[in-house]
Amino acid sequence: MTVLRAESISKNFDNKTVLQDISLELNPGEWLGILGESGSGKSTLLRILGRFVDPDSGDVYFQESLVPAVRGELIPGHNAIKLIHQEFELFPNQTVEENISYSLRFYEPAYRKNKVAELLTITGLSAIRNQKAKLLSGGEKQRTAIARSLAEQPDVLLLDEPFAHLDNRNRRILAEAIEKLRSEQQMACIFVTHESEDALAWSDRIAVLRNGEIIQIGTPQEVYNKPVSSYVAELTGDINWLNSGSETQKSFIRPEKIRRTKYQEKSKWTGEVEAVRFHGNHWEIRCVNEESELVYYRNRKDVEIGNQVYLTYSQKDVMSL
Repeated sequence: MTVLRAESISKNFDNKTVLQDISLELNPGEWLGILGESGSGKSTLLRILGRFVDPDSGDVYFQESLVPAVRGELIPGHNAIKLIHQEFELFPNQTVEENISYSLRFYEPAYRKNKVAELLTITGLSAIRNQKAKLLSGGEKQRTAIARSLAEQPDVLLLDEPFAHLDNRNRRILAEAIEKLRSEQQMACIFVTHESEDALAWSDRIAVLRNGEIIQIGTPQEVYNKPVSSYVAELTGDINWLNSGSETQKSFIRPEKIRRTKYQEKSKWTGEVEAVRFHGNHWEIRCVNEESELVYYRNRKDVEIGNQVYLTYSQKDVMSL
């Protein structure tokens, strides 16, 4: 049984289509990433799934029960579905511990104390438990908002751009907290992002959203290795377009699948190094010839700008659209 299901969701704002015929399912314990560019409708979809906005058409089901319309109720939202906005909506003059504890205000003091301590540990906030929310960094606010939502033990967590505007240190800390949530809480989650690396790393499945429509849904490996269009291919990582010899079929290969060889007779492409860029965990080598351009990755720097290189690849790594 699915924990959350959307059927044929559509939404317009000011005569502009924001979402069109969206259908998706979320299974218990599953993490579903919604990947798309800014303006693709990701945040609107989350607000509809969290019962803060009504769709113009279509339905949302929680555990096979129809979620009632927002306009028919006094209070928006759903007790079992928690949406964490990019604004976090914390109480600025309360401490981290007080913000988390607020969600448990109707519980017994002993349970409340133990649960807050557990959540502080899971989200890595124990050291700053007495710091006021208004003094927190973006990553600390994000983790506090997640901990507060988890205090209510929701069945579904909705995250709106969880890694947006975070520096690398806070991204790592939040990533570690999310990893603990996945292993210890076993809750279902939908998160939206415009960063393909985040979607590929944290999703059990990815839904690619473009102009309000889901154009592909599958595991990270399926979406990355078998994209249904050039848009999905380019959205999920760097690619090299190849001359397939066909006017109707386009072929490409990922940079990590290209190898350098010392021998021209063993190469499939010859060119000159135009740029060498360091990315921390790899070097990006950009090469050109009179007809095309290729990018490949290396874990060490072994060429300089102006060097001639011979590149090759396995035909099984070439993807066609």
